[in-house]
Amino acid sequence: MRKIIKYTPKNSEDFILNRMIKDKANGLIKRGTFTNEIVWGAYSYIIPCMTKKKQVAFKKGMFLFGMVRKDVNAYLKDNEIRLPKRYGQIEYNENLEDIPNNVTGTDLNHAYWRIALNLGIISERTYYKGLNDEFKEVRLAALSTLGGKKKYQKIRNGVITDEFFVVEGDEDLRKVYTLIRLTCYRYMTQVKKILGNDFLCYKTDCIYYIDNKTNRKKVIDFFEEKDLLMKQLE
Repeated sequence: MRKIIKYTPKNSEDFILNRMIKDKANGLIKRGTFTNEIVWGAYSYIIPCMTKKKQVAFKKGMFLFGMVRKDVNAYLKDNEIRLPKRYGQIEYNENLEDIPNNVTGTDLNHAYWRIALNLGIISERTYYKGLNDEFKEVRLAALSTLGGKKKYQKIRNGVITDEFFVVEGDEDLRKVYTLIRLTCYRYMTQVKKILGNDFLCYKTDCIYYIDNKTNRKKVIDFFEEKDLLMKQLE
């Protein structure tokens, strides 16, 4: 049976759980990075687990989930996902003994979102709709939740148990998000090789290195060639 989705305020979670205790109700609960979910009867209650300001932005940007899924499904009709070599999300220069004083960093702007556009996974319309700064968490969630399986704790007689109920995800959709992430890490690894011994570390979508005009030009030229947007950290 399809559940009726209801988006509720952050402070409603305790109220719903207390009602379930009182009614000795059965259900499910899942806690996540952006939202928690309680399934009770015919309803699925989505509860933001963030500040009130971010809650408002998240609710305003919920339309992105549908737009992203529509774009991804269209992409999958014409494309077979082939995942690149796996690279680490974080890499350090293991030969570095001391951190130099002249360090700079280049940070990609909305890296996953931009890569999704460049790969043709999302449309320009979806891309620009999601660019609003207040939608930062929403656009990341719209990508990161693609095809993911859901693991719920069972609620029996109003009590949250240690038993779990797993809803399997969609492998093809999950591969799309993996493709976006691995593409980002591959770019970082390529820049690492370009910098050689001047490379210090990279973390997801930001790379740090010894600061000089030559290194800055190498990094900026590479990312511009990949049609990525960036800012320089001073």
